[in-house]
Amino acid sequence: MDRGRASMARGLGRAGRGRRIDSGAMDSTLDRALKSAASRLAGVSAAPVADAEELLGRLLRLERTQLYLERTRELSTDEWQTLDRWLTRRTRGEPVQYITGRAAFRGLDLAVGPAVLIPRPETEGLVEAVLSVLRDELEHWRAPRVLDLGTGSGAIALAIASEWPSATITATDASEEALAVARANAEACGLAGRVRLLHGDWFDALPADERFEVVVSNPPYIADEECEALEAQVREFEPEHALFSGPTGLEALRLIVDEAPRHLVAGGLLALELAEMRAREVAGWLEGARDWQGVTLRDDLSGRPRVLLARREKGPAIAPAQWLEEG
Repeated sequence: MDRGRASMARGLGRAGRGRRIDSGAMDSTLDRALKSAASRLAGVSAAPVADAEELLGRLLRLERTQLYLERTRELSTDEWQTLDRWLTRRTRGEPVQYITGRAAFRGLDLAVGPAVLIPRPETEGLVEAVLSVLRDELEHWRAPRVLDLGTGSGAIALAIASEWPSATITATDASEEALAVARANAEACGLAGRVRLLHGDWFDALPADERFEVVVSNPPYIADEECEALEAQVREFEPEHALFSGPTGLEALRLIVDEAPRHLVAGGLLALELAEMRAREVAGWLEGARDWQGVTLRDDLSGRPRVLLARREKGPAIAPAQWLEEG
């Protein structure tokens, strides 16, 4: 998720923090609320109008277009007071998604909080890459088994479950708090029966010989020394364990790449989100290696390499459960 991890600039400023909305003013319409909120966030947020729309949309349970169609709607005193509290939190740098407790991801409306990363558009691209391979392999993988490592809010696992009904999904996380969020999201999305959630560090949550057609992950990939380069709202509010991998930023990726062959069927897919500045280095680990073939990098909408795809090569048996398939 780009986790804001790739946005290594623009922190939120402190301008406008002292202003409050006067709910006792004569004009208490939605139109005024939108304008007042955007004005209060100007110079504080990189996208004050979008933030104002999201906050008011969540507060009033209205779609963006409805906000403007109902702009003459009167807000209650309680609604004004809630908006004022939310704006105060936003001016202090807290992400909108944590303020509202909700985040959109590929058509799903997910609960989020400080225990999990905020799902981002880059991770939607990772899901799309997996679905593209599932479409290509439809004749061979009628009921694909998909493993999501470090599931967090469950965004990847739930999106694949929602969009590929024949898939069987397993999702792991080392954080019990994150799994609680993922479990609540699975139930709210009506997908609890489709997604198995396991507690454990990466592959440690699984039986040694359990195999999948797909292993997908958006792991931590920021180096410790890059902390100060992150946006303040990412650095100060999102969970460190899901952002930082260690001194090089490659530690989690290396573990996944090394262990994935034991849990993939022959020809199985490994799909990873990673930092653009280290994408080619990680791809280099797999290119020409005995266990991998078809190593490719996919760009995000900005033309940056952010998704790595590789297929497990057929070869010498790696785990006992794979002996027959390797024959």
